[in-house]
Amino acid sequence: MASRPLTFGVRYRDRGRTVRVHADERDSKRYVLEVSQHGGKAVRREHASLADALRGFASAWRERLH
Repeated sequence: MASRPLTFGVRYRDRGRTVRVHADERDSKRYVLEVSQHGGKAVRREHASLADALRGFASAWRERLH
């Protein structure tokens, strides 16, 4: 029986700031967090698990308030 990895992705956008979480193209067991601002360079962080990526996502999304 073939097994396929779970596909997961999140994207939030607010006032020119975008925070995304998606599966890594090279390794389906890793996740990538990307934070970008309008007109700026995106910051990319790789995580070994979905839980770590979501924790990073929550932290990055809260940073927009400060």
